[in-house]
Amino acid sequence: FVLSFGLLECIDIKVAAPYEEGGDEPCLRLCTGTTGKGSTPWKYYSTDGIYVKVDMTNCDFKPGLTPIVTSVLAGESHLWVTTGGSEIYSLTSSSFVNYVHMRAEYGNIYSFCKADKWRIDWQAIGYAC
Repeated sequence: FVLSFGLLECIDIKVAAPYEEGGDEPCLRLCTGTTGKGSTPWKYYSTDGIYVKVDMTNCDFKPGLTPIVTSVLAGESHLWVTTGGSEIYSLTSSSFVNYVHMRAEYGNIYSFCKADKWRIDWQAIGYAC
C-alpha cells in the first residue's frame, strides 16, 4: 500500500558514505516509526535502566544489509534526566534496541516511562532490493 501526494519527483535519497556494499541506490527506502505514545513495551534492565526492542519488520529492508537508523526518546516529561535514547544497539535489517538510563536520585525510571508516555521515534534508510 503506497500513498502518493504528487511528491514522488521531489524525494531524492542518496547515501554518500555507505558502510556496507551490496544494495543498489535506486532501491533505497526511507522508513519511519514510533514504539507508541503510552504503549511502548519497556522492559526492566536494572534499577535505573529500561530498554525496548524496536521492530522495523514492516520496512522490508533487504536481509543482511544494515540500514542507517537514528532514534530519539520522546514523551511528555522528564526526558532531560535520561541518557541513551538515541543510542542504537543490536541493529539488524529488521530491529534494534534502545537502552535508557536515569540516575536513581531522580526516582524510579519505570514509573516515569509509563506516566510520561515515553517512546522511541525513529527513522531508517536502507536497501529494499
